[in-house]
Amino acid sequence: MTDRAEANKAVVLKVMELLIDPEVSEQARQYLTPEYIQHNPEIESGADGIIAFTKTEEARVARENMRPAPEPPVLVAEGDKVVMMISRDLPDPENPGQTYRAYWFDMWRVEDGRLAEHWDAVTKTPGTGH
Repeated sequence: MTDRAEANKAVVLKVMELLIDPEVSEQARQYLTPEYIQHNPEIESGADGIIAFTKTEEARVARENMRPAPEPPVLVAEGDKVVMMISRDLPDPENPGQTYRAYWFDMWRVEDGRLAEHWDAVTKTPGTGH
């Protein structure tokens, strides 16, 4: 693994650590490019958009679903892209009282040591205006 790939993975982990806590999410701004592009249709592009999202009810629910993570995140870096897989145990709708293991994937483009672009599998939610 190259030093650049390791540095890119480290900046992704740092930003995720900051964005998971709305009390410190403003600190993530220094790790985002001014032109940060967000492909998640529920979140505005730019640092303001992702930081504002951390303070929403949607983000609170997402945090609850992500904690505690049953396994450490898996990161794969190639060129300027980093993919992260996060596992989470969710309530099983077919078996009340039980959970099942699910996985979430995110990808970022890193530019000069800062996150420049983000993709995930989120689709538009009816009734949210997005």
